[in-house]
Amino acid sequence: MTFQFMKNRYTFFGLSITLIVISILLLAVKGLNYGIDFKGGSILHVRFVDESNETKIRDTFKQIEKDRKLYFTSDQIVVQSVAGGQNREFIIQYPSAPLDTAQNAEVHDHILSDLKRMTPFSDEALEVSNVGPTIGDELKKQGLQAAVLSVIGILLYLAYRFEFQSAIGAIIALVHDLIIVLGAVSLIGLEFDVTVLAAVLTLLGYSVNDSIVILDRIRENRKITKDNSFAAVIDSSINQTLGRTLNTSITTLLALFALLILGGISIKGFATTLTIGCIIGTYSSIFIASPVLFEMTGDKLGRNK
Repeated sequence: MTFQFMKNRYTFFGLSITLIVISILLLAVKGLNYGIDFKGGSILHVRFVDESNETKIRDTFKQIEKDRKLYFTSDQIVVQSVAGGQNREFIIQYPSAPLDTAQNAEVHDHILSDLKRMTPFSDEALEVSNVGPTIGDELKKQGLQAAVLSVIGILLYLAYRFEFQSAIGAIIALVHDLIIVLGAVSLIGLEFDVTVLAAVLTLLGYSVNDSIVILDRIRENRKITKDNSFAAVIDSSINQTLGRTLNTSITTLLALFALLILGGISIKGFATTLTIGCIIGTYSSIFIASPVLFEMTGDKLGRNK
């Protein structure tokens, strides 16, 4: 069966525009739920006497939260096991207190004393540090710069490797994916930390990958096809690569679902963001990048290109 993608392109354009508008409204009104890395917080590097794990540490903080009525919940902490720590050494992060310096220090002392009482740790290995909002703002700036530079680099490469119209189609699909994924992250209230930022930057590369495969097939087919319609060439090219595109996406999603189910809370944001991005990226490579190329080129084969 051959699907006529170009015939229904305006339907998909309408769907994408709707999703983009909703995403922009969500980002403007609700915004992103920035994590400790971006809005500041406290970091504890502890080595417990006995073996522990993320679940036990969160349960301990749930009890501290119940006893002390903390300003944050146990769901807001980030727990990372230190490599080589033999399940005893962990890095624990939690948000900054909305208090003055003296009160903030008192809260931290209470947390440390309660944590040591419930799950004893070594004082010699204890490290306490704070991430201020200034560092968080710098991370936001660097993350935005990384995204912009990635888009510019991809645009320049595609313009050199293919043609400018193809590059624009791939970049529009890329920006489309980025906005919708960030809108979805805002909608579900996912904590935006460095792992989610890493997933977003990974998405930039993944999203353009499928688009390149389809655009390359279009370039090949437009030179050798006997058909005089560019729309027919695009439809044929998408259909020829459709199996490869879907197989790649499905196998990637299976790995991401495994991370979601078995990866634990610390990797949940990364896996969730990439799962959404994989679905949206597959959609845009089929229904956005190539139709944009058609709109910019018109129904002309341009066999000399």
